[in-house]
Amino acid sequence: MSGRADLHLHTTASDGSRSPAATVEAAAEAGVTLLAITDHDTIEGVSEAVAAGQKLGVTVVPGVEVSVDTEHHDIHLLGFYLRWEEAALQAALRELRERRAARNRRILEKLAALGLSLEAARVQELGGHGSVGRPHIARAMIERGYVGSQGEAFHRYLARGKPAFVPRVRLTTEEACCIITGAGGVPALAHPAKIGSWPLVEEVLASGVEGVEVYHSDHTRAEVDRLLALAQARGLLVTGGTDSHGPCSDRPSEIGSVEMPPWVREQFLARAPAWWRQREG
Repeated sequence: MSGRADLHLHTTASDGSRSPAATVEAAAEAGVTLLAITDHDTIEGVSEAVAAGQKLGVTVVPGVEVSVDTEHHDIHLLGFYLRWEEAALQAALRELRERRAARNRRILEKLAALGLSLEAARVQELGGHGSVGRPHIARAMIERGYVGSQGEAFHRYLARGKPAFVPRVRLTTEEACCIITGAGGVPALAHPAKIGSWPLVEEVLASGVEGVEVYHSDHTRAEVDRLLALAQARGLLVTGGTDSHGPCSDRPSEIGSVEMPPWVREQFLARAPAWWRQREG
């Protein structure tokens, strides 16, 4: 299989601005023939994306991005090659979304106490049928004229340490890995350089993850080199992607714009489980 790969993409199933089908269409137009849909805490967009991929000749890998909280850092794990129709996986992710909903309610309460009232129904509308989170709250704040951009909303109110921040209910790295591997998936640490602590990166890489996102739109060349050395020393799967959330978002990176060596794609496909190989024929 030729063409480029992008193994970290978001759709309207969570906080992206393109539908799953439109994401696959944009990928095909960009010459991407292997992609992974990795929405936050949901696999709701996978079936639509897979169907679009079959029509367009794009291989769509079912994935997810699960958030893990530590005391001072946010950690995200990507899960690839998920048996996305399994009831146990859907139940586990549903619980994570319910926790997210409770967190959203508390954030809105904090904002209201600051004089920044928002309607919960409008926030839900902005999230559509997908997983609703802080980006949708930020969009509602922009609509009301409280802030001028999503970045400002996070910088002034929603980010860790800011007045409307609410931590998630703790999910450990090991628990997140179990959710992913329980559905036959491969867990990988997402955008490690963004964590801000190299000792913590090494700790997470030793906690059960099987891969690491070396190539990412926010990683510098030096960070890529350091992460690649770590991955190879530990025998971990090397992945990469844009983390694009679509053109109308705070992460409008063009799909397929992160360059990766051809062997990354080959290694990723070689890691596919037997059920996936049989399905793809």
